[in-house]
Amino acid sequence: MTAESIWLPDPDQTPRPQIADFIDFANKRTDQTMADYDDLWNWSVSDLDGFWGAVWDFFDVIADEPYTEVLADRSMPGATWFPGTRLNYAEHALRAGLDDTLADEPAIITIKESGERLETTWRELRRQVGSVAGWLRDQGVEQGDRVVGYLPNTHHTLIAFLATASVGAIWSAYAQDYAAEGAGTKLGQLEPKVLFAADGYLWNGQAFDRRDQVADLANRMPSLRAVVGVGNLGEEFIDEHGQITNLTTWDDIASGDVEPEFARVDFDTPLWVLYSSGTTGIPKGIVHSHGGVVIDHLRLLGLHLDIRPGDRFFWYTNTNWMMWNLVASALVGGATTVCFDGSLSKARQPTCFLTPRAAQHSS
Repeated sequence: MTAESIWLPDPDQTPRPQIADFIDFANKRTDQTMADYDDLWNWSVSDLDGFWGAVWDFFDVIADEPYTEVLADRSMPGATWFPGTRLNYAEHALRAGLDDTLADEPAIITIKESGERLETTWRELRRQVGSVAGWLRDQGVEQGDRVVGYLPNTHHTLIAFLATASVGAIWSAYAQDYAAEGAGTKLGQLEPKVLFAADGYLWNGQAFDRRDQVADLANRMPSLRAVVGVGNLGEEFIDEHGQITNLTTWDDIASGDVEPEFARVDFDTPLWVLYSSGTTGIPKGIVHSHGGVVIDHLRLLGLHLDIRPGDRFFWYTNTNWMMWNLVASALVGGATTVCFDGSLSKARQPTCFLTPRAAQHSS
């Protein structure tokens, strides 16, 4: 028995999806006659080289050299994808800012549950990422070093992450509802050089000052060379007791006028570390690579979610959850991403989360 559809989109209101364009693109390059999603899925799992090579070309991945092989070694674990190519995640995440029609449009919309709203344009995002990345380089941060965040879901977190990625360093973050002990159990494993930490976060109508926890966390990570205090609550970020080594503030490092530079790295170079829940012992780090995240998120965002430049993307999450990483990657698709700090039940502007097309369809 076939179930009846509850709702179908009006084809007159629905633009041609990118997945249909991709099927046409793939048919032309392979002389196939794929007609629907099932055909595409069957090809994607039976011809890994052909499918992922087509994704690379369809979304115009930026790299030093064109790929000569897609899957050079199928060993598991240890598969080797796109050997010889060098790329950078942050370069893709900031690419839309080079488009004059988008440069002054919002790249990030930060919203607090109080209704306070801040828009960061693509042009401003590139400037701040360039400035923060320059400061990281001045601290001696290089490819392979680790930079961590103890931060809520705001534009500061995205900028710190993109600056880290742009220099080829590795990012990891935890939200501030974790105490210093819990966050340190995870982040301390990485022996980071720099910690970005907010003064606190909002939840359910209440502001939680976490400056004492920041000092505690910093003391749990002796590898730190510097700590950046982020004024999310507007509290003065000072080290009254001399507990924090080389403390500076976000405003001090993000105010420069610097065009970002991107260290292109091998396809399988680590980009970020996510952690398991810790229910079976000490939380375990899970490493994702620049190339793997770029190409798989282009596939997910472009073909499955039909994200394209000018759209707006919102997912209710915090920085503990892997969905925060997809919130960041909406930028790779050229979409505006929405960062929300607080309890969604307290949000005063829920309609701002809709994409233009979603708003049209819901009317």
